[in-house]
Amino acid sequence: MSKVDGTAAPFEQRLNWSARALDRAEILQRLSKGRSDIELVNPHFEPPVPNSKKGSAGRSSVAIVIVDQAEPAILVTKRSARIRFGGQFCFPGGREAPEDDSLRHTALRETFEEINVSPETLTFLGCLGTYFSQAGYLIEPNVFLASADLSYRADPQEVAEIVAVPLSALRNKANYHLLGRGSGRANFQFRWSGLQIGGPTVSLIIHLMHSLSGVSNPHDRNSWRDRS
Repeated sequence: MSKVDGTAAPFEQRLNWSARALDRAEILQRLSKGRSDIELVNPHFEPPVPNSKKGSAGRSSVAIVIVDQAEPAILVTKRSARIRFGGQFCFPGGREAPEDDSLRHTALRETFEEINVSPETLTFLGCLGTYFSQAGYLIEPNVFLASADLSYRADPQEVAEIVAVPLSALRNKANYHLLGRGSGRANFQFRWSGLQIGGPTVSLIIHLMHSLSGVSNPHDRNSWRDRS
């Protein structure tokens, strides 16, 4: 694992989960405990999002789709070069629309639009919480289970590529690195098989790994204050 300024302890404390593989029953049971009314802490080494920005944040949601196969995997998409943040990998999702009756509905609608996965093929497992991004968005990460024979197809207007990342790769802490930005700031990045994931998406992956391991997600930034 890469560290910044030799801060091995803070790095590992923010990746506080077990590398043990989980069976299907454990995945279902642990993800059912999430609550959308709890704020998820930003694990990056950077200032928290100010309350003024939170108050005006745009509402959005993503779908974390776990494919229920021999080696469970999570779907991520590479954003088309034609749209904002082109080339970045993220979960299917986007901004809330007037016709959405909930942010879970937003995640399902966007997933259908981006990768042609019908809501009827997904089973809702739970919501990790609420996450505020530095770009000014409230993100609600909703987790779904899909069967091993799930079919998906990218809309080229929005998605350049779809990748199924094994849970075993996401559990492996050696795949997480810190990129220094100076002045004590650093951001996590997940790297695996030529794939690089950063920003809010890697933050949500970190919280997902905590949830799957039965480790309480830090909901108070003070829990990390003395460690960073």
